[in-house]
Amino acid sequence: MKFFAFLLVLSFSLNAKTLDKILAIVDDNMITLSEIQRVQDNLNARKTISPILYSKNQYTQQELTELHVQKFMIRANLTESGYVVSDDEVELKIKDTEKNLGVNREHLLKFLSSNNLTFDEYFEIIRETLEFNIFHIKVIHPLISITEQEIKNYFYRENASSKSLTFRYTLVDFFLPAKSVNKEMLTSFSNVMTKFNKDGILPHNFKNIDSKAIEDITDEGLEANLKKLLKNTDEGSFSSPILMDHHYHVFYVKNKNLVESEEFLKSKDLIRAKLFQTHSDNMISLWFKRVQNKHYIKYFL
Repeated sequence: MKFFAFLLVLSFSLNAKTLDKILAIVDDNMITLSEIQRVQDNLNARKTISPILYSKNQYTQQELTELHVQKFMIRANLTESGYVVSDDEVELKIKDTEKNLGVNREHLLKFLSSNNLTFDEYFEIIRETLEFNIFHIKVIHPLISITEQEIKNYFYRENASSKSLTFRYTLVDFFLPAKSVNKEMLTSFSNVMTKFNKDGILPHNFKNIDSKAIEDITDEGLEANLKKLLKNTDEGSFSSPILMDHHYHVFYVKNKNLVESEEFLKSKDLIRAKLFQTHSDNMISLWFKRVQNKHYIKYFL
């Protein structure tokens, strides 16, 4: 029986191919060349209507085919979860759009015609947009978490050259008298301390090293050279050696937090939105890779 069904599908596919090439099959849905060419023909209008679906300036035929495959995967997931975007919901959304833009159906149809879109195509674009929004809210959004430290790190990277950035540190200062440090010791100082942090073992020529904890200090009152050194040292790392008061110092940066300046506070929401978009794009890509094995997907590109 399965073999017979396969022959039917194959026969149908071969007959259809003479009329319209099949580019992909997703479960029981076929994506044809004419569909993809039609999207290419009115892509600019689609980008205007739904930038969330069509976010790139240009798409290859393969990319548009993959977008269609993903559309069916999203729809299948929503259906399994009991979410079906009905024709009535789509019509309501279209009427809301007309009201917000101050246009009637006649004006909408003229706009669509002038942009090489039929009303049926517009109707399905709105449906797919609603489906994507539900998918994003119900499936993707709960998987994303943006921490305050991520926001601060982003702000720091974008403003690394700014002199207005202020940090608050928790440090451990390791130091040796300058007269006891030769060139070889100076070169290896940071690496020796990194190894010591892992195994607790110091070479013999570093046995006389002293240390002290420095809690909750900002860089506002620090010397320029030390301020620059700490600014360029990541949290959880050792700094390069620096000579101060006849001693060579290497600082372990236990904590490094950006002091929330007015500039930072103004930027937080925008940074959070950018990070969320980046995480969202990555999570969507991972989701499609993870669930594609649940579907029958075949490309004929």
